Amino acid sequence: MELNAQVASDPARLTLSTCTVEVEVNPNSVTVSVAGELDMADSDRVGELLIEAAASGRPIVRLQLSGLTFADSSAIKAILVGARAAEDHGVTYELVNPHGRVQRLLHVTGLVNALTIVVEPDDEQGPHSL
Repeated sequence: MELNAQVASDPARLTLSTCTVEVEVNPNSVTVSVAGELDMADSDRVGELLIEAAASGRPIVRLQLSGLTFADSSAIKAILVGARAAEDHGVTYELVNPHGRVQRLLHVTGLVNALTIVVEPDDEQGPHSL
């Protein structure tokens, strides 16, 4: 998927094995939204998309997690791949609206202290799984 070819009015949507990923490119940001379950079946592909997002030339990469219902250690790897790519390209990296099990996983791993987490109250929250 070529991110520079995407425009805000035409987000790209990918259906993977266990999750759906939508990539929306705006003038100042790239938002990668993951919905469903992110595990080893799809985490490498999500990591690749985050690397592309960081290399797109936009100053902000946002990983929208409100629709993510399950994440395991391979999801953490994908999140960290995105963080590293953002750092390498000098762009801001934000995790947006993690909740439930995903939020707990970020707490347990200590990533809540290492990464920028944004809570947007106007966002339509995904399913709250505990």
